Amino acid sequence: MKIANPSTTATRPAPLVQTEGAASKREATPVAITTLPRPETADAPSPKGRDATPVPTVPVEARAGQTTRLHALKRDGLPQVFAAIDLGSSSGKMLVGRTTTAGTQILLDQKIGCALGRDVDNGADIPAANMDRAIDALKRFVDLAAQHGVDVDSIPAITTAVVRNASNGGVFAQRVRDEVGLKLKVLTGEEEASIGFQGALGALLKTPGRYASIDLGGGSFQLAVGTHEGLEKGASTQIGSNIILDDWINPRVDVDGIIDDATFAFVDAQLGKNAPMPLDDDAITGRTLVATGGVSKFLRLHLGKDVISRGEIDGLRRSLGGLPISERAAAVADGKSADEQKALGVGTSDGASDYGKKLPASLSLLLHIVDRLGLDGIHVSATDARHALLHQAAAKV
Repeated sequence: MKIANPSTTATRPAPLVQTEGAASKREATPVAITTLPRPETADAPSPKGRDATPVPTVPVEARAGQTTRLHALKRDGLPQVFAAIDLGSSSGKMLVGRTTTAGTQILLDQKIGCALGRDVDNGADIPAANMDRAIDALKRFVDLAAQHGVDVDSIPAITTAVVRNASNGGVFAQRVRDEVGLKLKVLTGEEEASIGFQGALGALLKTPGRYASIDLGGGSFQLAVGTHEGLEKGASTQIGSNIILDDWINPRVDVDGIIDDATFAFVDAQLGKNAPMPLDDDAITGRTLVATGGVSKFLRLHLGKDVISRGEIDGLRRSLGGLPISERAAAVADGKSADEQKALGVGTSDGASDYGKKLPASLSLLLHIVDRLGLDGIHVSATDARHALLHQAAAKV
C-alpha cells in the first residue's frame, strides 16, 4: 500500500531560516526560503497546497549507491576503500566508500535495525538480548566491509545516547571490542552534535554561510550551529523516537496499532513539556537549518526532494499512523529501489515492519522541532555522520 504524499497546508513557502527577532513559536515571522547551494540545480515540482507559493527546490542527488562528493584524499594515486559505522539506539548503519578523482563513490549504504535501546530508560542497564542483536549486526557489517577489502582495525565506529547513558555502556563497548574487533567510540552529546553537523552539511562546509543541523535519533536529538569553517557549538536533548513510541504511543493504541488524532495530540503535548531545544533560540537565528538522520533520509527518498514542508511532515505521519501496523511495512518500502531499501533498513520484512512502527514517532519529533523553531519546513540532507567519518578516515591516509 502506498503512503499518500500529503500536500502542505501552509499558505506560504517554508521559511527555513529563523529571522532576527522571531519568536520560537509558529507565529515566527516568515521569510523567503533559502535553498542550499548544489553543484547543479534544476527546477523541481513544488509542494501542493491551498494558495501555496511554489517552493524552489533542488534535485535529489547522492542516493544510495550513487556518488557523494566528499573529496577525500588518495594514497599513491590509487583509489582507497573506507568504511564507517554508526550504532544508534534503534539501528546500526554502515557506509563503504571508495575515493576517486571526483570524490567518494558510495559502494554500500546499509542499515540494520537492532534495537539496542529497546525498553532501556536513561541510566538503566542495556539487556543482554539487546547487546546480542547489536553485536550480530556489527559482525555483519564487518563481514560486508571485508568483502570490499576494508580491515576491521581501520573502521571508525561511533555510538551515542543509549550506550552513553547506560550504566553498563562500558561493558557493551568491551564486548564489541572482544567479539567483533571494533573499537567503539562513545560520543558525548556535544561530540554527537558536532559529527552530525559535519555529516549533515558535507560539501556545504566549503560554501560560505551560517548553518544549523538537527540530528534525530532513537534516544536523543542534537542541535549544532556553525559556519562553513566548522562547528561553533552543539548540544543534545535526551528525548528520541524510542520514548515517543514506547511511552506515549504504544500504551494508547489497540493491537492494530492505528494512531488517532487524540494520540498525536497527546504526543505533541508531551514533547512540548519534555523535549526542550538544546540550544537557545538566539544561537539559531539567521541560520540555514538542515536535518540529518534516518527520518530525513526517508523523507528525501519518499518525497523526492530536499526541502520538506511542515504540512508534508504532519500529513505523512497521520497518513502512516492511520494504517494498521500490518500494512505499514509495504507502505514504507513502496517505491524504493533495492539499494534505497537497504539504506533505510526496510529491505527485509522484519526491518520494514520495525521501521513502519517507529516512523510516526520520528516524524512527531521532527514536527516538534520544526514548530519549536517557528519554521514551516526544513532542508533534509543526503549525508550523515558516517560521511564525515569516511572523510576523516581518508584524510588520515
